[in-house]
Amino acid sequence: MNACIFAFLILAATLMSSEASFAITKDEVLPHICKSLGHSVPKKYLTDHEGNLTNSSAIRLALESMGWGFVITVYDQITILPEWSDMDSITEISKKISPPLPSAMTDHLESPFAEENIKTLTDWLDLCKKKVSWKDSFSSEGTTLTVFKHGIGNPAGPANGDLKKGMNEPLFAAMVTVDMDAVNCQIATAVMVGANKAPLATIAVENYGVIGGINGGYFAGAKPIGVLRRQGHTDNAKFWPQRSAFGWNENGETIFIDGKEVASISSDRRFDKYTEMLQAGPLLLKNGEYSENTENIRENVLNMRHPRTIVGTDGKRVMWAVVDGRDNMHSVGATIEETRKVCKWLGMTTALNLDGGGSSSLWWRGNTFSLPSNSNDTERPIPYGVLIFREGSGVRQ
Repeated sequence: MNACIFAFLILAATLMSSEASFAITKDEVLPHICKSLGHSVPKKYLTDHEGNLTNSSAIRLALESMGWGFVITVYDQITILPEWSDMDSITEISKKISPPLPSAMTDHLESPFAEENIKTLTDWLDLCKKKVSWKDSFSSEGTTLTVFKHGIGNPAGPANGDLKKGMNEPLFAAMVTVDMDAVNCQIATAVMVGANKAPLATIAVENYGVIGGINGGYFAGAKPIGVLRRQGHTDNAKFWPQRSAFGWNENGETIFIDGKEVASISSDRRFDKYTEMLQAGPLLLKNGEYSENTENIRENVLNMRHPRTIVGTDGKRVMWAVVDGRDNMHSVGATIEETRKVCKWLGMTTALNLDGGGSSSLWWRGNTFSLPSNSNDTERPIPYGVLIFREGSGVRQ
């Protein structure tokens, strides 16, 4: 009898010890994460979580502490779409991130987070401090959304990164790649939605059949700087001296115009067939090589880190991309020289810098896949954007 009682007590003690080992809360784990990262993390970056953590919620806590909260948001937005409604954000990140998350946690995401996994998680964070990256793509109706993230954020660091060390991490970029033979792209103005300027998302949703969109070239007030041609009509005829441009038409023909070589398009009939055209600059890449012309753009635009918007090509497809910036946790942006490197890394052979800063925005299938850099965290109203349409759709007149 005594032996049975003794065995029962041993079993009960084992179970209590086992349960205690799983009793790990956010407040207990966060100091270990912060110690590994070398900085504290303000609450605004972290999801509220009451009670004990699962492996999934512990991974989320680590990712948010690294400044990867928007990567989770990307998947949250993607799972609204029916094709990907069964996806789980943490599961997908676990599959795509490098270095890979520990299998001891990812194989059992809904299991309680055990105390012994604290070291497993912080060892992984130590690897991430050396190098961490993630990439994923989603294709729909002739377009592909591709999203990238590199590096770990630091809430105490400068918003545009450490220029002296030449490091522009963390860095987030989103890109929509388009088969111009199958998909129609058109310039749409805010006037079409009853305003001189409007956020890109507003311009996009107010036009029928839009699948994607991006901001366009430079502007002053509500007036475009440089030539702007849409649907064959010229909204602004002045070709800005020494500035490069991008043009295209509904047949899928495209052209990058080097501002160093073309002074104006007004009297050159070669450019008449391009019914859509916008001017910006500088030209970043040309035929696979860096284009060094500054195009008389201000020094602080060229050599300070900012959010960037880019149009490029790999020789077959057109790529519309945004690099987020001015955010020490999410993405610090890029100088023009760094933007050239990003373009090559994205697979572009020719590329043009568009309007950046607070104007940079990329929209795809109902959601914005970039973070505004404005102080109020809202999209900057713009006079026009480039919209990507489903087959058979286009800008309403």
